[in-house]
Amino acid sequence: MNVITITLHPSLDKVLKLARLRPNEIVRSRVEMVYGGGKGNNTSRALVRLGIAAIASGFQGGYSGHFADDAMQAEGIHTEFVFCRQPTRTSLLIHEEETSTTYPIYEPGQQVDADEIQQLQERFSQLVTSDSLCLFCGSGQTSELAGVYARLITIAKEKGAQTILDSSGQSLAQGVKAKPTMLKVNNEELAECIGSSLTCKDDILRAALDVHAQGIWLVAVSLGGDGFLITDGKQAWQGVLRMEQVINVVGCGDSLLAGVCKCILEGAGLEEMVRWGVACGAANTQVHGAGFIERSLVTALLPKVAVKQLTI
Repeated sequence: MNVITITLHPSLDKVLKLARLRPNEIVRSRVEMVYGGGKGNNTSRALVRLGIAAIASGFQGGYSGHFADDAMQAEGIHTEFVFCRQPTRTSLLIHEEETSTTYPIYEPGQQVDADEIQQLQERFSQLVTSDSLCLFCGSGQTSELAGVYARLITIAKEKGAQTILDSSGQSLAQGVKAKPTMLKVNNEELAECIGSSLTCKDDILRAALDVHAQGIWLVAVSLGGDGFLITDGKQAWQGVLRMEQVINVVGCGDSLLAGVCKCILEGAGLEEMVRWGVACGAANTQVHGAGFIERSLVTALLPKVAVKQLTI
């Protein structure tokens, strides 16, 4: 089975380290790392670092897009981007050393024209096969892109592929209607799906089961410090691992998704999906940059994940 990630709004991510941000003063920083970012691209990176081949597709553009593409290929990620007229945005991740605080600063996603969207659909149709696992990650921030994931999910399902949606806003709302194999959301995104606020764990599980009943096999909910929950309508499992020291939280959800994908590819059950997802997300907290997890650390964290089955 081959894994394909689609990212509509990628970014060229730059991690800057500095002592302290000070208002109205020049602050000297150093560049820690520069890499190709965006949710699906981060997940591709984490998959490759777990030893799983991944194809990263979606859009790139301009010098920043070519830089990101080259950097990802150098990491061993196979890339199949459509290059659009507008350049790939740049995102800054500013790490303040005195406070250990990270400030993620994201530019708006690039504009994409109708012909470029058509090129992506054609490229995706060529890539996807019946043994593909297709991940649609991040939001389409413009009205033109809002329905793209839904259309690509439909194309993938027609070819017999499995699909995972990890999005927000209109891309999430329209993508859910296409009934992907799995939906990954956080609390706020799950509330969007059901149109109601969620105030406790019981509400979250009930909402996840409601979404499953709409025709989605797996519903996975990232709970931040409270871990990760997943259900297939018959069982529900939750895993938690609290880290004493956190270096970085950007990309934790993308690494978590990579761990879940590993289990899906290997035919593992929900308990293992939770264990691997939490361990990969936790490993991401120990490194700068999104998705730069170390397999050895993930392996060390696996037995430390507290996993329990929930009552449905």
